Amino acid sequence: VWLCFCVCVYLEVSWKVSLGVSAKGKSSMSCSARAKLLQAARAATPQGHARILSASRRCASAVPRLSEVAEALPRSQIRVIMELAWQAERSGRKIYHLEVGQPDLPAPEVAVSATQEALSDPVAWRYCPNAGEMPTRQRIADYVTARYGCPTEPYDILVSNGVTGCLSAIMSALLDVDDEILLPDPLWPNIEMSSTLFGGKVTKYSLSWERGFQPCIKEIEAAITEKTRALYVCTPSNPTGRVVSREMMDDMIRLCLERNIFLISDEIYGDIIFDDDVREVSALNSALMPQAKDHVIWLGGVSKAFAMTGFRVGFARAPRHLMSVLEKNQEALISCGVTFSQRGAAAVLADPFSASSCIEAANKSYGRRRDMAVQCLADMGLPMPKRLVPQGAFYMLVPCGAAGTPDVSEEVARDLLNRADVACAPGGNFGKEGENFLRLSFATADDDVRQGTTRLAKYLLEHRDAASWWPKDEPVTKVEASVPPVFDRMPNATTASMP
Repeated sequence: VWLCFCVCVYLEVSWKVSLGVSAKGKSSMSCSARAKLLQAARAATPQGHARILSASRRCASAVPRLSEVAEALPRSQIRVIMELAWQAERSGRKIYHLEVGQPDLPAPEVAVSATQEALSDPVAWRYCPNAGEMPTRQRIADYVTARYGCPTEPYDILVSNGVTGCLSAIMSALLDVDDEILLPDPLWPNIEMSSTLFGGKVTKYSLSWERGFQPCIKEIEAAITEKTRALYVCTPSNPTGRVVSREMMDDMIRLCLERNIFLISDEIYGDIIFDDDVREVSALNSALMPQAKDHVIWLGGVSKAFAMTGFRVGFARAPRHLMSVLEKNQEALISCGVTFSQRGAAAVLADPFSASSCIEAANKSYGRRRDMAVQCLADMGLPMPKRLVPQGAFYMLVPCGAAGTPDVSEEVARDLLNRADVACAPGGNFGKEGENFLRLSFATADDDVRQGTTRLAKYLLEHRDAASWWPKDEPVTKVEASVPPVFDRMPNATTASMP
């Protein structure tokens, strides 16, 4: 009995101090160790037997099990590179940051002032309605109507904590377990994470670099099954910066009508466009929109063009029959958005002159930096192919390895940081079509863009033999962003139409 007692105490102490836990929440204790426990239990007195079995069960399941779906989600390599860059900076190195899509422009003063004023209003300290404050929804509806010529009412608008909050509500409303959603490849990985967490099955359609990162409608149509609930598109794209053509947008809307599925058009970067020929492409101004009003979900917000990422205000324009479910589900997900942040967003959207100046400043700044990045690569002997030059947003995919070879983007991103002090996001993080690319963000200081792209080109030439595999077709040595006044793109925007 005394020997059994000593064995039990030893095992319990060892379990509490040294045993790790595996991904499924079970102890890393070996089968042989567990077998020895059971053998000791069989040889013990009844009291000792019970005690040893209890220790064995605790060793086999040391902590409560977590969701296998959540645990299986991969960690974002963008975040890994960010943390490595911060670590390098703490050691005194100068790092050129091209890895994060964080606008470096100031938030509009009218939004800051309205938010500060709201903080003195006790109503803004409290919960607001699930779908957002009604005055904010009204301002958004007015802005959408003026910007896209698509009649919109406040009851068509959901306000959430950024577009990611809207997407969570949408995924929860559309997807049952094993329902399918079509997502582009490459794509910002958080969209796939959200779909998966709500039980959806993700099917990819390719944005092939040979097609200039444009979708193929026949490929999308072939991927639709009876379980497909929605087709998602992001334009301009994160990570490619390319814009879906007017013909392709209409084709996708037409396909969704024919197959009776939703089109989710994520246009959070839709106010940052550099090229005239794609400036007005939106699901909301499609000629098919009147027939497709019950099938199209549009996403926008103030984070990107208005440099208000920390305000966490995104919004969706959704069909009425979906809105009631989105409101209900948002209650379970976040209760509601942040009231005083919504006041700030409403203020800038209600002032057409402030909105216009913000959007123009964003387009000029990011357009200039896009041109700068392309020029720096060309000056180093690596001109970007025309079909890869971004048309909007503030991202660009730059080749870092030969097409058709195993992905080296993560390896290159880490080595580039170590050798050249440049932080970029590995393209493989965005999907198979992003493999052997690096994503550059030019939502950063001019010096970071200039030095970062120049150092990147030098690294690729010296350490990756880029001259032997760099794409040679349609080389672009110089580009110039076109930024007309925003009011030329908002013919219905007047002071009277924006209360």
